[in-house]
Amino acid sequence: MSGEEKKVGGVQGKVKGKTVPIKGFVQDFIGFSILGMLESLREVSDPQEVEIKIKK
Repeated sequence: MSGEEKKVGGVQGKVKGKTVPIKGFVQDFIGFSILGMLESLREVSDPQEVEIKIKK
């Protein structure tokens, strides 16, 4: 990066209703990974906020 560090706005995690703390590097890793995947879809353009729920 040209001297300018990119960051995502924030990533939050909850397990069984309890917030899980996520450090900055992991927030960026998760955020940029998900945004990259979503932006590759034709139906998605410039997502500003994304909500994902995973059930096991």
